[in-house]
Amino acid sequence: MNKNIDSSQGFLKYYWLELKKLLSPATPLLVCAIYSFVLIFPRYHYAMFRTSFLEPQYRFPEKMAIDGLWFMLIPILAVLILRLLSSVFPKTKEPFPQYRFRDYGFKIGRWKGWRDTLIFFAFMLALVIAVTVLPLPFLKGVQKNFISTYPLFSSAGKSLNLFLLWEAALLIHMFGWEFINRGFLLFGLEGKMGNWAILATAIPFALLHVGKPEFEAYGSFIAAIALGWLALRTRSFLPGVLLHWGVALSMDIMGIISKGGFG
Repeated sequence: MNKNIDSSQGFLKYYWLELKKLLSPATPLLVCAIYSFVLIFPRYHYAMFRTSFLEPQYRFPEKMAIDGLWFMLIPILAVLILRLLSSVFPKTKEPFPQYRFRDYGFKIGRWKGWRDTLIFFAFMLALVIAVTVLPLPFLKGVQKNFISTYPLFSSAGKSLNLFLLWEAALLIHMFGWEFINRGFLLFGLEGKMGNWAILATAIPFALLHVGKPEFEAYGSFIAAIALGWLALRTRSFLPGVLLHWGVALSMDIMGIISKGGFG
């Protein structure tokens, strides 16, 4: 009987110690749980995200903006709750060492990261122009797919006002998208994984591009590594917002030009 008791206690102690390892610190586990919830919840409660503030023809830009705000809502609430807990219960700083917005990249950051961001943007802009303009036979399929896809909001090519509306909505979307991927998730995992957090966050980022043009879907993994590296180098997710939105803007402009311009 005593042996059974001892063995059961040893069994429970083993798993308790393993759980403590997983929760030391607990920030990465919480961050991954919140990240998963933010991405999964809209799939099953789509009706909650169907708004009607704008006319029906503008619903897609509206949805993109709402999605961007949703990407920020739950993580920001989590950071605020952690900050409140850390002020009321100081011991919570041990399992949750990150509780400030600056810990998740909400700051301007280092200048060298911004310099590298501009270099990356120049390279991506040249690549977008080359892919859409160069009359190379092996690029015909890529160009055709590109022109038929961008802008994602097809009406953006009808007028300058619709184009500006779409790009403003896209900027809000990209801000939330970069915050949850290169801010909340990346910096939330960095303390446990170090630079390997870049690769860990690149995997879901690439999978979320399934359905996009094939060339873009494959390239998204490389782009995620570059964006993650820039975020850690700058200590901010804001360069990723500029780079991601800037590339999307250039793709939309080239898509409209390829279709013959506005109208």
